[in-house]
Amino acid sequence: GGKRVRRFTLHIRKEGDAVHSYTRFLSPVDVAGTQLVVVDSPGQEDPHLLYLPALKRVQRISGKAQSKSFMGSDFSYADLEVKLDGEEEHTLLEDNEQWWIIQTIPTSGSYGKWISHISKSDSIPRKVEYFDRKGEPLKTLSIEQVREEEGISIPTHSEMRHHQKGTATILRIEEIRLNVPEEELPLRMFTATHMEQSE
Repeated sequence: GGKRVRRFTLHIRKEGDAVHSYTRFLSPVDVAGTQLVVVDSPGQEDPHLLYLPALKRVQRISGKAQSKSFMGSDFSYADLEVKLDGEEEHTLLEDNEQWWIIQTIPTSGSYGKWISHISKSDSIPRKVEYFDRKGEPLKTLSIEQVREEEGISIPTHSEMRHHQKGTATILRIEEIRLNVPEEELPLRMFTATHMEQSE
């Protein structure tokens, strides 16, 4: 019955085929100043960079560590990016007027498979069911609300429910800015040096 609330800002810049993201937690006090950088480059595994104010240093999160909980939530570090290696097995389970329902079996990672319910109206996966390596239901991601901004569909209210722990995490976006000037999102923002200097 307990509840924890975290507030943060998220900055995203697309550079070529790579997507850079920088997250900084604002509150509560015990997590304020925590920063995360993710660079999602196609075809390669990129480490996540996590800065913890208490340690005053940057940690690299890669490999099996990416399956761990992100900031105590029901999202793992791996859930923060879409990373496919091209070796997955995809099966179209259903194709109707509203949905494409696709099963994906990966070659590695903590999930045995996942099933995506993709809306045909905007191509957004409105529900993703994750299963563990034993085939048991593990988590379900639900996109509850989507906002249209400048012709772009953006999920603004999502829920990740962990069936085996009996917990849930709600992710709600309160404010959105698009087409931000490049000088506000310099590439140095997405580096370990910037994280250490901007505490």
